Amino acid sequence: MADQPPGIHGPTTAPAAQVVALPTDGMAIAALVVGVIAPMAAMFDGVPGVILGSVAVFLGLSSRRRIKRSGGTLQGSGLALAGWIAGLCGIVLGLIIAVVLFSFYMAMQSGTGK
Repeated sequence: MADQPPGIHGPTTAPAAQVVALPTDGMAIAALVVGVIAPMAAMFDGVPGVILGSVAVFLGLSSRRRIKRSGGTLQGSGLALAGWIAGLCGIVLGLIIAVVLFSFYMAMQSGTGK
């Protein structure tokens, strides 16, 4: 300490800035949860995937609108977007599975001679 001028005893630290966590929009979380479930539900017969996927898309778009209107007081835009995308995947997968199953059903009906 002999090399330092008097009154300086090392680096001073400023008080830590308070970090305020912004609330996450509940609709964004719901969109993500429903969106993740939608492709799995589409595996049954397609229809649940289309229904849940539509709900996820609606929740995701509504949530993103709410977050933009909040002026920075809400967060979760990425969650809402992920739910929206997963919901679209559920819709597409559900439609593909429903069409394939319907095609098999029609082929079986035409093959029985009725």
